[in-house]
Amino acid sequence: NGVVEYLRVNEEGGAVVQGFNVELSLAPSPNFTLSSGFTVQKSEYQDEREFNERSFFRTPSNYGYFTADWTPTKKLNISSTGTYTGKMLVPYFGSQLSNPEEGELRESNPFFDLGLRVGYDIKVNGATLEVFGGFKNIFNSYQSDFDSGIDRDPGYIYGPNQPRMVYFGLRIGNKLR
Repeated sequence: NGVVEYLRVNEEGGAVVQGFNVELSLAPSPNFTLSSGFTVQKSEYQDEREFNERSFFRTPSNYGYFTADWTPTKKLNISSTGTYTGKMLVPYFGSQLSNPEEGELRESNPFFDLGLRVGYDIKVNGATLEVFGGFKNIFNSYQSDFDSGIDRDPGYIYGPNQPRMVYFGLRIGNKLR
């Protein structure tokens, strides 16, 4: 009759997520700001689950970030960002295994994704033309063991979502600064 019901069931035994987070924001001058944070956590189900494991999958025990913005002149701006993702457990059910149905629990390497962007403003008839360029994932911190082929495990993906990248661009508009 066109009625769809969704049933959500929480883990019968429950789960516990605990940890702490530290954040820091600095603005020592109008031309420089820094924000950062780091989290340490433990995420576990009360009862063992798949692979006789209680830990959450694809959930690192520690991770952090930072952003730094520097404007040395009114026309030049430099930004840097970084993201750290610690080790995590990732299930694999792909063709590299003799029995893919059983699967295997793998531990990922930690990742550090660093980016840098430089922009320069040019005034054009009352508007601002920003010429910019930068790098994403400078260290190419990326999953190195992608599964491939027709029998690959499509769920076996973790880590930063982009490989090393160089980009350039133009932005036209009215800036408030």
